[in-house]
Amino acid sequence: MKLNYQESGHGTPLVFIHGLSDDLIFWDPIIPELSKHYHTLAIDLRGHGKSPKPETPYSIKIFSEDVYNFLKSQKIEKAHLIGFSMGGAIAQQIALKHPEMVFSLVLMSSFSFLDSNLKHKLQSLKNSLINGGFDSFFDEMLPLAIKPQLIQQNKSLLVEVKKLKIKTESVSAIINSIDACLDFNIKPDLNKILKPVLIVSGEDDSLINQDMAEKTNKLIKYSKLKFIENTAHNILIPQNIPEIQNILLDFLTSIKK
Repeated sequence: MKLNYQESGHGTPLVFIHGLSDDLIFWDPIIPELSKHYHTLAIDLRGHGKSPKPETPYSIKIFSEDVYNFLKSQKIEKAHLIGFSMGGAIAQQIALKHPEMVFSLVLMSSFSFLDSNLKHKLQSLKNSLINGGFDSFFDEMLPLAIKPQLIQQNKSLLVEVKKLKIKTESVSAIINSIDACLDFNIKPDLNKILKPVLIVSGEDDSLINQDMAEKTNKLIKYSKLKFIENTAHNILIPQNIPEIQNILLDFLTSIKK
C-alpha cells in the first residue's frame, strides 16, 4: 500500500494520522508552526484522500501496518505519532505492536475501546452511508464534529466542502473504516503502552465523551489529559489553533529522547 503523504521541516519526525473520512489536509492549520521545529509527515490512510481505496475489509491493525510500512519506506526509525479520532486508535495500535518506533503519542478526540454511545453513533453513521450516501453521512457527522454556532457561521463554506467531498470520497471505503472502528478494543492492553501519551479532547465532544477520555487516561501509565473548552469532536477549529500548538510543543519538548 503506497500512501499519499506530504512532508515539511527538519528534525525529529512527527507523523500525523487523520480520522475517519478525513485526509491529510485536516492537519493544515497546525503543520506550518510545528514544521518549524520538527520533520512533519502527514499521510492519507488507505481508502482516504489520494491514497488507494481497495474494495476489501479494513481493520485498525491493517491501517497500523500501512503506517508502519510507510515509516520503514521513509527510513524513519522512530517518530512521535499524532492521531485524530480513528487516527489515534491507529497510533495506539502501532505503539503496542512496534513500540521501538514510537517516541510518544498524541491522541486527539480518540478512543481505545467503544462504549454504547460511540457504538450507536458509528452504527448510525454507517446506516446513513448505506441508505443516503455521503450526502446523508456528512449531514449527520457535521453536528458531531463542530458546534451549532460554528456551523451557522460557516454555512457557505461547509456547503462547498460537502460538494467537493461527495465527488472525491469512496462510500465503501468509509463504511469499511467504520467497521474497523466498530471492531477495535485494546482496553485490556492499555497498560502495555509505556510511552508518554498526551490525550486532548473537546469538552463538549458527544461522540467520544469525557468519560471515555478519562478512562483511557487512567489506563495508560504515562498519560496526561487535557480538555479544550467549548469544543466538540473536531478540536482543530480556528479559535483553538494557538492553544493546541502550544499544548503540543510543550508536550513534545518535554520528552527525553
